[in-house]
Amino acid sequence: MPRSETGGDARRTLVSARGVHVVTGRIPPPDPGFDAEDAAELLGTDAAALGSLDGSRLASYLTARRWVRDIVTVRLRRPWRGFEATLRGTKPRLAASPLDVSIAHAGDLLVVGVVEHGRIGVDVELVAPVFDQPALARRLCTLVERRRADSLPPADRRAWLTQLWTVKESYAKAVGAGLALDFRQLGAAELRHSDTVRGVLTPASGRTHAKIAVSWVDAAPSSSPSPVRAI
Repeated sequence: MPRSETGGDARRTLVSARGVHVVTGRIPPPDPGFDAEDAAELLGTDAAALGSLDGSRLASYLTARRWVRDIVTVRLRRPWRGFEATLRGTKPRLAASPLDVSIAHAGDLLVVGVVEHGRIGVDVELVAPVFDQPALARRLCTLVERRRADSLPPADRRAWLTQLWTVKESYAKAVGAGLALDFRQLGAAELRHSDTVRGVLTPASGRTHAKIAVSWVDAAPSSSPSPVRAI
């Protein structure tokens, strides 16, 4: 996988097998030389979204879509037609392509996934005190998972709950359920044994304070956009 046109990222491949391609890396500073013509080629009809993004969000937005384009054109050798225009906060969609895409970022860490068959969801979260709050644990855990969390030392519990969130969030993104999915009824361990789930991966982020998950499913139940969860 080549470096991006900005030359500022140090991305690495997390997964490249069975039609699943996931890369991660740091978000580089904004590229001052990126103009409207570049945006039109990269983004397609989704270029209209640029006007609503501030500087910090713009760097992540453009970098993620460059990485997607690199996977599609370099690794998969597919034509590039940009992205469809989508609502902010919903899953990105490629224009005139059967490939499915998912993007996630936390802090300066970015994760991008493309799958050739089925649907993909990726999530990345920084290990933070918010994941150890009782209210969030009640929203996140099944009864079995709550018992497991309660048995862990505080530092281990926070990291475990963060990873648990990424697994469930990546699955929600893959199936397009978004806010409609009740995490309390979704056991992360059971996902790995579901007939419709082809894989749930928790690759190492390369950082002790960040957790990543990738879910790959046969098909999404609905193609309508659903907003992703916010912590």
